[in-house]
Amino acid sequence: MSKRINEKFLDVYIEIDRCCCEKFGISAGGITEYINRLSNARFAPSRDEVLPRLVRYRNLRNVFAHEPAAIRRNGELMKADVKWLKRFLNYLKRQKDPISKYLKKARRYARNRRIRRYVIAAAVVLLLFAAMIMYIYFTK
Repeated sequence: MSKRINEKFLDVYIEIDRCCCEKFGISAGGITEYINRLSNARFAPSRDEVLPRLVRYRNLRNVFAHEPAAIRRNGELMKADVKWLKRFLNYLKRQKDPISKYLKKARRYARNRRIRRYVIAAAVVLLLFAAMIMYIYFTK
């Protein structure tokens, strides 16, 4: 039974890696890139739940890939792990994963900051214009 779970795990893991490669525009190491970006994104939602799991799953995948008989004997994985990976893959595809959410918030923050700058600049220009008009009006 553990061999079958391990094979399902690898299938889903490979699909997640492929998705991450597409997301970041790289040819290999998609999950590693995701982990690195998530490590740097301190305020990403669900970061504390997702990051340790991805690191653990990457380490297990490396064991399966580099030790010949590991896929038959390793009993560390359970159905819940494969189920979590499938859910995470679904989140990736729908852009509901922590990095996607973080990037959306960062873009929204940057856009709002730009808008605030324009509003402040417009207010300053209006105040200067009003002061200039008042100066002209009262100096006549």
